[in-house]
Amino acid sequence: MENTPFFSVVIPIYNSEKYLQDAVESILHQDFEDFQVVLVDDYSSDASREICTALQEKDERVQTVFLEKNGGASHARTVGLQSARGKYILFMDADDTLCDSLFSKAYTEASACSPDVILFDAEEVYLHADGTEYNRVAVRYPQKRLFTPSEVQKEVISIEKTTLFGYLWNKFYSADLLRRSNVPFADIPLNEDFKFNIDIFPYVASLSALGVCGYRYYKRDNQSLTCRFVQNYFELQTVRIQYLLDFHTHLNICSDAVLETLCAIYVRSVYSALQRNMDSRANMKRKAQKNWLIAQYHSDLYQTLLPYAKPEGKLQAVMSNALQKKNTVLVFGIARAVYLVKEKFPVLFSKLKQNR
Repeated sequence: MENTPFFSVVIPIYNSEKYLQDAVESILHQDFEDFQVVLVDDYSSDASREICTALQEKDERVQTVFLEKNGGASHARTVGLQSARGKYILFMDADDTLCDSLFSKAYTEASACSPDVILFDAEEVYLHADGTEYNRVAVRYPQKRLFTPSEVQKEVISIEKTTLFGYLWNKFYSADLLRRSNVPFADIPLNEDFKFNIDIFPYVASLSALGVCGYRYYKRDNQSLTCRFVQNYFELQTVRIQYLLDFHTHLNICSDAVLETLCAIYVRSVYSALQRNMDSRANMKRKAQKNWLIAQYHSDLYQTLLPYAKPEGKLQAVMSNALQKKNTVLVFGIARAVYLVKEKFPVLFSKLKQNR
């Protein structure tokens, strides 16, 4: 009978030769040693396969699975999960790293109260195209324990407010939770991690937030999906907002506070979309940009959420008020200013995001 490690780490891999070694080494160097690493190579065309093989030969806790054709990250995770034997499962990305002592801290918490989900903080590391670092942003959530499904469900919007809800890589999921929920990984662009969490959290009966940084998420200029130009980015963002709205509505916990938070996310999404529309790659004339904005005034999400605008800062207040009053000229002026800062002063822009 195969041994049961306490943690299993499942990593989908596709052409990750530049980063894979560092990612796996950050696991192997943890101060808690009872774990398994499942590397799923999704038919890479670079040297990822050879690196996987070398890592497996180096450490018996590393297991590799080589897929015969490319099927995407969701399929690779599904395959990897079939080989995962741990009591808790972590889904990690191949181009990120774990922080020191994450496993020992998670083990201590799991031993104390056996939560369905163990949540931890992250550090966004911003890198230029040449790999040099220009900023770090700590994304934090306070330490706490939740012991009932109702408590967990009501906490979702607070976790999302920090941006930590939608990720797979900042959570240990108990194997028992994964078995009893049987939630599949959806193969949808940009929102696959978010959809998985929206679908599984109604089954989560308990959650522990460690309140410590456990993960370094590297945001490499012009490489990640969120950095590249995505034509339908706004539509993908509104899908996330609709998921959250439906989640809270279905569970009858859609309070004013929830709608206020969703409104703030929606407002940021509109301005982000306008900035993308101004990008030359969008190939949108000013008239088309204006028509796009006017169309949002008539959308269901605008009608539902804008009455609940309750911005927390001065800039957020100006942005929300301009959008709420349908002041198209001012909305465009704000979006243009933010766009120029982002394009001309990326370091300043990333630091301004810390005040979110």
